[in-house]
Amino acid sequence: MFTAAAWHTPYSFAQNSISSLGVTTCEVGACSPMHDVMNSTFVALGGLTLVGAFFLHRHIRSGRSKRWILALAVVIAVSTAATGLFPANDGTIVHWAAVLPGFVARHVVLALIAWHLWSTNRVVALWSALCATVGVVGAVLMLAQTLHFGLGERLALYPMPAWMAVTGAAVLLALARRTVLRRFDFGWVRFPGFRFRPADTKPDAGLVTPLVPSSDPARL
Repeated sequence: MFTAAAWHTPYSFAQNSISSLGVTTCEVGACSPMHDVMNSTFVALGGLTLVGAFFLHRHIRSGRSKRWILALAVVIAVSTAATGLFPANDGTIVHWAAVLPGFVARHVVLALIAWHLWSTNRVVALWSALCATVGVVGAVLMLAQTLHFGLGERLALYPMPAWMAVTGAAVLLALARRTVLRRFDFGWVRFPGFRFRPADTKPDAGLVTPLVPSSDPARL
């Protein structure tokens, strides 16, 4: 939003592409004075995605699907960072070679997470499936040119960072309730209860597991 606001000509989130915010030269219809901010953000998001994948692996059951999930997460991270390193004005082929792997992998990894967690954590699985569905629909509408390019691109790409932000916030909230906030009474607030623990500690554990109500003060 800050990068778009710096444009001398009005930037349209519905019509202009995300990549146009990172172009390093001024052309007709694309001149982004704060392109360094946008491209640095792409690189930072790629790095944070790698960090997220590192911490995620402890909370996914071992198996072939785990290897695929982590491998695709690395592809998304590298592709996101490469988008900032090779902006659109570097050439269509070079830029799309950086963008395309992550464009495809994000939908696949969300679908795999939904399938992987379906039996252990239905809430996270449904949330992952919703994000995957929205992303695929957005990609189809973008390619079919049913929507303006910018809007279709955002429907295709935004579900992945939205999934990361919401899931990360839920995990941190659960962790805070078990540690820092455990001495406070939040009975007047109806937070959704989740417990955060590694997947291999118990057979039914997943990314986040619903808390079981208990009358034992020690457990609460």
